Amino acid sequence: MESVQILFPIFPLVFLTYFQAYLNRNTVIKAIKDKEMDPRWMKYMFPWKEVPKKVQSSREHYKNLHQAPLFFYLYCILAFVTNHVTQFTIIMAWIYVVARAIHFAVREINPVVIRRASFFGIAWLVSLILWIDLLFSLSK
Repeated sequence: MESVQILFPIFPLVFLTYFQAYLNRNTVIKAIKDKEMDPRWMKYMFPWKEVPKKVQSSREHYKNLHQAPLFFYLYCILAFVTNHVTQFTIIMAWIYVVARAIHFAVREINPVVIRRASFFGIAWLVSLILWIDLLFSLSK
């Protein structure tokens, strides 16, 4: 198995993050146009100013896309560098990506936590399994 294969699952997550930035921008622009939000908030981000729930949800989703996959990105790079790439790790990496993509879609359609929690949990568990597998591989 070519080590470079473990890097490919990173790309869809990066593109999802860029896509969410675009959606976030559109959500803010719509809120400003609909007079739900003062445009000065974007410049100063007053902590005491209320922002529409849709804007807050979009911003939180964007932040989450920078936080949650961080360990996954690091794992993929370390697996590549240490040449610990197997069919198992490739499959698990793609399962992680699919779980995060479904989580992304569910959050965009209906941001109720309970609807997306299982997909977040799957991604979290897969990431943990990959890290444990890497630890055992490196300690041999």
